Amino acid sequence: MNPGYFGERCVPYFSPIHVTCVTPLKTGKGILEMDFFDACYAEGVQNFQGMRLKLLMRAENYLIGQLLGHGSEVRSAIISHIEFEWLRLFCPHIVEAHPPSESGSVSMYLDRIFGTRQT
Repeated sequence: MNPGYFGERCVPYFSPIHVTCVTPLKTGKGILEMDFFDACYAEGVQNFQGMRLKLLMRAENYLIGQLLGHGSEVRSAIISHIEFEWLRLFCPHIVEAHPPSESGSVSMYLDRIFGTRQT
């Protein structure tokens, strides 16, 4: 997410999220409603439901959107698949606390340590 919450320049905030639901609102304005689990949210691990995202750019492996519902603040997010190297770079505290097995997928690893698998 950019801008982030801290520092003089509010540097971007990085967190693995587990998207559980995406619903296009079919307004013709490129707005999605998303439910997701945010593993490193500033106020602690948290589930978000009904977060609205206006698509700004869609590519093969990621999307960029404007987070709606933040009043006059304009915040954008990049959502993509992540890999273990991304976790090591942006969330070293997770990797240090829960060393991963390189043979598994990042999604399965995060599901295991955060208990996010939907049943």
